[in-house]
This record gives sequence, structure tokens and C-alpha cells, in this order.
Amino acid sequence: MTTFAQESNNDLKLVNGQLVLVDDVAECAAIELNNKLQFVEGEYFLDTRQGVPYFTFFFVKNPDILLLRQILRNVVMSVQGIASIIDIQTSLNNATRKASFSIRARAANGKIIVGGSGQPFIVEPS
Repeated sequence: MTTFAQESNNDLKLVNGQLVLVDDVAECAAIELNNKLQFVEGEYFLDTRQGVPYFTFFFVKNPDILLLRQILRNVVMSVQGIASIIDIQTSLNNATRKASFSIRARAANGKIIVGGSGQPFIVEPS
């Protein structure tokens, strides 16, 4: 499994004008998971069904937390290189109408990937 490395702002990482490749399974999975969770349903003009249905289920009044967890679980398990989900935490602040989530998953090589809303997915140091 190989992908392009990304900077913290999601730009492709360049070193001396060359694209940097990542071949660690956990690092690749963290990058793919980050990208998938930033891909909003309806964003891709050739197939508006692709992406996470944030506007349909997340950005609504009184969202169903169990459904949100299941959607996140489906996205995480669709990422190549993720073997299992350790934990998905979701919270809803009714006063501010903000939902947030954090995810811990195990990559196929045993490393732990962590991240969530407002924070990138990274591989925990061993």
C-alpha cells in the first residue's frame, strides 16, 4: 500500500521538488481516512451520491447519535488497511448545536490510528 504524503493543511508534501511517498500501512490508512471524512456527499459532480452525508444526517436539528456512529463506522471500515475499530466517541452539545467525534482504529499492521473532528488522523507513536 502506497500513497502520497500530505502536509498538515492537506497539500501534497514536496521535498526538493519531489513528491514524498508513504508506504506504511497505518500512515496510508490515516491519510485515506482523513480524506474520506473530509469528502462531503454531493461534492463530486460526477456522482453526487459519494461522500459522507453530513448535510443529511449530521447538520440537522436533533441528529440521531447512533446513526451518526454507524455512518462513521462504515466510513472507517471502508478504508483499506484498517483492521478494526477500537472506539468511536460522539458527542452533541445541544446548546451550541455542535456535534463532534473521535475515532481510534487499529491498522492491519497493528498500529493505532487516532483523530476526529477538528483534528487530523495520525498514527500513535509506538
